Amino acid sequence: MPVHRKHLTKQEKTFKDDGALLDFALRTLVDSGLTVEQVTRLRERQRGRNTGVFDKETTNLRRYITSELLAAGLSNAQIAKVLKQSKETVNADRHHIRQIYVDKIMATADQWRARLIDEQEALKVKALESFEASKRKTIRKVTEKQGAEMVTMEEHCSAGESSFLTVAKGCLSEQARLLGLYDRKPEQQDDDKSYKKFLSNLSQEVKKIRDAESNAKDRAEAIDTEAEAEFDDNGEPTGTSKPMLPANDEESPEELDN
Repeated sequence: MPVHRKHLTKQEKTFKDDGALLDFALRTLVDSGLTVEQVTRLRERQRGRNTGVFDKETTNLRRYITSELLAAGLSNAQIAKVLKQSKETVNADRHHIRQIYVDKIMATADQWRARLIDEQEALKVKALESFEASKRKTIRKVTEKQGAEMVTMEEHCSAGESSFLTVAKGCLSEQARLLGLYDRKPEQQDDDKSYKKFLSNLSQEVKKIRDAESNAKDRAEAIDTEAEAEFDDNGEPTGTSKPMLPANDEESPEELDN
């Protein structure tokens, strides 16, 4: 049966009062190499005063203290209370510390990636050299004639050991993986440029042309019929011509006569 594990979250440290919190923070910072005076001077820099402006040195000190207290398990609110700063300032310092940590990891990862790529390249070159060497096979024959040894060397060419090519192929695949080439998604074919879409568009265009020709033919026949109609002196159609409809559809011919 599968075991369901709940996500464990680190519980916030609790203190009986703010004095106990400050004592714990001071002990932690002293153990990290700071002095009580340094922490006190930093805590006295209140916002809204001239002494509250943080320069580069004090900002770095504040971020160092924040990182040490975070490592000790204090929350943003507790650190803000210790440093007499806002939670927003502590949160910004926390994000800054995390970004530095991520940047260092990425820099280290890039160095290791470059090293592994170089090692794979050296192994690939060695495998290809061994493959070329495996094509040439030298046979040494020793014969004895009249008490004297005669040595003959025969060299034969072959297709080479395929196992060396397998190693070289594996090195290329590993280099591609380290470079992130396998993470790229293949470009999807544009449906508008496919042959099937081309035939569909062509069929629609042919249908449009045929419909246009049919409409044009119907209009031409209608014009010819109107031109052949014959009328008498009163303007009424004669012979096989269709009778004219009244201008107002609601009025019948009898009403017009009245």
